[in-house]
Amino acid sequence: MFKFKSVAITLAIFSLIGIIHGAILVSFNIFVSWLLIGIWLIFSFEVLKNIKKHREYRSPHNTAFFTIGPVFFGIFYSIWGNFTALLGENLIVGSDLYLSLWSFLFGLPYVIYGSFSLFRCFKKYNVIYFGTKSVNARKFAYFLGISILFFIIIYWISFYSYAEFYGSSLIIDLNLLILLIGTILILIIPGLLGSRSHLPQLTRDYVIRRTNRINNLTSPNNHRESIRTTSRSSPTPSTRSITQTSRSVSHSSRSTPRGNTQSRTSRVKTSTRTTTSKTGKPTRRSQTAIKQVNYKHYRPKAANLSIEDFKCIFCFKLPELPKDNGRGIIICPNCRYPAHADEFKDWLRTSGLCSRCNAPIPLNYRRNPKIISVKSYSIIYKDFLRKR
Repeated sequence: MFKFKSVAITLAIFSLIGIIHGAILVSFNIFVSWLLIGIWLIFSFEVLKNIKKHREYRSPHNTAFFTIGPVFFGIFYSIWGNFTALLGENLIVGSDLYLSLWSFLFGLPYVIYGSFSLFRCFKKYNVIYFGTKSVNARKFAYFLGISILFFIIIYWISFYSYAEFYGSSLIIDLNLLILLIGTILILIIPGLLGSRSHLPQLTRDYVIRRTNRINNLTSPNNHRESIRTTSRSSPTPSTRSITQTSRSVSHSSRSTPRGNTQSRTSRVKTSTRTTTSKTGKPTRRSQTAIKQVNYKHYRPKAANLSIEDFKCIFCFKLPELPKDNGRGIIICPNCRYPAHADEFKDWLRTSGLCSRCNAPIPLNYRRNPKIISVKSYSIIYKDFLRKR
């Protein structure tokens, strides 16, 4: 609501200035130029706000807003510099090049920024996001660069044909010339001749190996062995007392008649079962508790969970077999929302933040993420559905 009000107020102020100035000079061109200044300011404030937001979360600028908007703003305001009656005088006197104060202030900054964004599509970004969808950055850069060249050439042919028809002098817009040369160089050097470093690919063997390792670390058997070794190395006072009690009971059973031996033996077995449960050898009930604890560690952090929370944060699809066989699931260590392992790794090439919660992902986790098999994760969300 505040954003809408600020935009409306800005447009109203510059429209009022344009109406007054245009009425004084009896020029509709002046009114349009003042209105375009207001639009330019609104867009510039939006760019600065988004840059600050992305810098705060250390997120790359690989969105359509940063890659398409600035370059076409630069082209449009450079072209309008040839027609405006406000700040439209040529600063380069006695030359075939044209650069007005309007083009310099409003067109040139976005021409340079747009060229830099096109360069980063080849050298830095792997994907460009259009809302929730993404496209390959290099393919997008080729398409954008060719579109820029095509638009400039068509404009020059149309404009100079019009100028020649009316006998006007032919001058070349310096902003568009800079953008044309820069786009050609970017398409050739980093585009056709350049190469980009790639992270190791997630092969199926790697996913299976990592999945097995994580499953071994979280399985009840491994938990049992770790507790057993702990109890052997450093027995607690409770285990010592239990051991002494069992020894005393067994010693007393030797001195009693055979009639009472069976009852004493049953008591010893019962105490042994209790002992094993206390010392960490899980019974069926404790194994179920361990599984439940593991499930809690893998469920997304949300007040009211739904099946939508178990979908991949990139493709918004629920992990299923056999369709996702061999892909694996990686869970954000902060919000615990899932993502397909290959899509998660692809995201990490351009950002160190979680795509959903924007929390920084630790470096050791990025290098060695915990990969869960799709089968294991399907058990987790099916258990959730069963308990609803």
